[in-house]
Amino acid sequence: MLSKEEALDFAAALLRRVYPEKTDSLVMVPEKCVEYAYGWAIAFDWKEHIETGDWLLSPITSVVIVPHDGGKAHFPPSVLPVDDYMHRRASGDWPPKE
Repeated sequence: MLSKEEALDFAAALLRRVYPEKTDSLVMVPEKCVEYAYGWAIAFDWKEHIETGDWLLSPITSVVIVPHDGGKAHFPPSVLPVDDYMHRRASGDWPPKE
């Protein structure tokens, strides 16, 4: 199982790869990270959003999922609340069966 610090590192690496233009703006928010059976929900924000409070400057999603099993860090689906998604992943109910 990954430690919180390891999960923060994996999440930051994903964010730097996906948003290379926002590297200097990236703020990890460890106090808002949540551990689930499936993995970590790692919180982050942009410096501009924190400084201004302007929601238009906030990330589209402010969470990166880092699985405990070493799977790839990824963004949660927007169709479900993070808590629901994490419980579904842990129980094997996600991804949906066709």
